[in-house]
Amino acid sequence: MEVTLDDVSRVIRLVRDVCDHWDDPCAWREQLLQGACGLLNGHVGIMLADYEPDHGWFGSLGVTAVVGVPTQMRALVQPTISQMDQRQFDDVSDNFLPGVANLYCDMQRQGWVTTAGTQISDEASYHASPWYQNFFKHIDCDGYVVSIRVVDVPQRPEAITIDRPHGAAPFGEREVALLKLLHDEIAPLVGVRLATEEHLSRNGLSKRLRETLSLLLEGYSEKQVASELKLGTRTVHDYVMRIYAHFHVSSRAELLAYFIRRRPARGKQAWQSDMV
Repeated sequence: MEVTLDDVSRVIRLVRDVCDHWDDPCAWREQLLQGACGLLNGHVGIMLADYEPDHGWFGSLGVTAVVGVPTQMRALVQPTISQMDQRQFDDVSDNFLPGVANLYCDMQRQGWVTTAGTQISDEASYHASPWYQNFFKHIDCDGYVVSIRVVDVPQRPEAITIDRPHGAAPFGEREVALLKLLHDEIAPLVGVRLATEEHLSRNGLSKRLRETLSLLLEGYSEKQVASELKLGTRTVHDYVMRIYAHFHVSSRAELLAYFIRRRPARGKQAWQSDMV
């Protein structure tokens, strides 16, 4: 089955919905994965970033978002992924996850890759691999599609993987095309329209500070925020000052301007790390 106009419309709507959460990296990534699972009829989605990529080697892989993994198994996702850290692609391909070397070759040749697992490795090799046997088998993940793009800000490879349970139909060309279309639309926005953990965003704010920020952005005064949240005015004022410090602004006008522009700015720590 080919990609239809309705499929394209669904991708466009998903990108729009993701961008609505632009200032909250956890929220927009989760929205993206949930939407991708819906588009591809998958049940588990994972996003990864390589924070220290090197030629022919994995650097430091980090899980940036997960959906569909049982709560009791979520803590095991990062340790599983980290088993590829500081290893050559050929080594990982031969001894951990078949097909990784093929992904690397495609990345070197064309600068991107979107493919189904069955296109880069045979089923028997995949099912015998430590990647599958030690973790993904136990969360009912069998067939998968993977997409990798290099985002501009900060420049690094980021991957999206979508899995289906055992007994489900294998991913085909339509699903690969859909994920490619989605990732082609999302990747240029990362760090430009969509904040990452390195940008000034809601990431790191407590529940109370998030609530206070939302009300401030709706035009509430500090007194009105205190009344809405049933807090003292001094407490709210302290929250507001902490929000200003978090976003590196000194006034309500500057804070509102940042959100009106909808262009994420990098945090001081990110700029300092670039200069090292």
